[in-house]
Amino acid sequence: MTLQLVILTVSLVVNTVLLFFLLKRTKLDKEKEFIINKTRIVSREMYELGNREEFIKDICDTVKSITSSDEFVYFSYDPLDQSLLPEYTDGPYKEQLKRSKLKIGEGFSGYVAKERKGIFMNDANKSSLAKHVPGTPDEQSSLLAIPIIFSGELLGVILQTKLNGKHFTQNEFHLSEIFVNLASAFIAGEKYVSKIKEGFIETLKLLVSTVELKDTYTAGHSVRVSKISELIAIEMGCPENTVVTSKIGGLLHDVGKIGIKEELLRKKKVLDEVETDEIRKHSILGAELIAQFRMFNSVVESIRHHHEWYNGTGYPDGLAGENIPITSRIILVADAIDAMTSGRPGKKINTIEETYEELRRFSVIQFDPKVVETCFKIKDKISEVIKSGVKGDEFATENDFNKIAV
Repeated sequence: MTLQLVILTVSLVVNTVLLFFLLKRTKLDKEKEFIINKTRIVSREMYELGNREEFIKDICDTVKSITSSDEFVYFSYDPLDQSLLPEYTDGPYKEQLKRSKLKIGEGFSGYVAKERKGIFMNDANKSSLAKHVPGTPDEQSSLLAIPIIFSGELLGVILQTKLNGKHFTQNEFHLSEIFVNLASAFIAGEKYVSKIKEGFIETLKLLVSTVELKDTYTAGHSVRVSKISELIAIEMGCPENTVVTSKIGGLLHDVGKIGIKEELLRKKKVLDEVETDEIRKHSILGAELIAQFRMFNSVVESIRHHHEWYNGTGYPDGLAGENIPITSRIILVADAIDAMTSGRPGKKINTIEETYEELRRFSVIQFDPKVVETCFKIKDKISEVIKSGVKGDEFATENDFNKIAV
């Protein structure tokens, strides 16, 4: 377990213990039950690192219920601009609060961010520290703000407001502080996971590049197959996760070649049976490699079966027809199109017209007829990919991986 994950876990445990300590001092059973239930929900969401907005909303609903506050603002911190940006607001003046960008040290929340210490202030309208938000009434109000800090890094500020002369209590402050600390663990964890995903994407880029250095005739092949697979899946009306799985599966379909001898990949003469069997192992090797990243099971299946034939004579498992994953059927056709138009060792480069004749010829035999039919519908788009290539920034993104992660 990494240091960051250890810190996240300890933060959750410590804040949960503190919460239950405070609950012992709380006399109302209904309030205890509410807080315990909210702690369970928030703790689970923190571990799962689910939807950010939903998590912040749960924190908002929880602390507003605990304190009976009227307004809630979650300011995220922009370290480059050294400012607080209202990312989530709730309350009668939430639209006005959305425009309340603050510099560090500016206003009540800016002061809390600068000092990195939570405080509450009753009758805040009488203090020069509080900054009036344009468009809201200048009435008697109380403020409670807590900085979101994790491992010494300022992530933002959560601000609560009570209107109509109502006051915050010390107990409300302490309970709010614990839930804000839980929020800090979630936000930090989300940021940490995002960095892991960025690293994962860079690793995949390196894998693809390594394969293409070994197998020089395929330079740019994987990225083109990825784009063609994406175009086919979209045209077929596939669900979004299927489109993205086709895109990423197309990108990674040949990564197993990293385990194949370079001289075999570059051999220009016809391969013998033993050599052919060795080359065919790449689909299994690729699936086993990507399987190490367990959250991408759908991609693993797509890679393993991208050489299955529609009539059941393909490899490695001899699947046929609809038993072959749709993403694998799409990738097979995209792979064939690019392979024929870019050339293979010992084989001539086909024109687009010749390539499409081959697709028609092997439809139902090697290729899914529905996929082939789709390729004819988007022939111009596919031709453009082959002719112009694909830009580097069209490589699969973190957002793509989020759509298929399980």
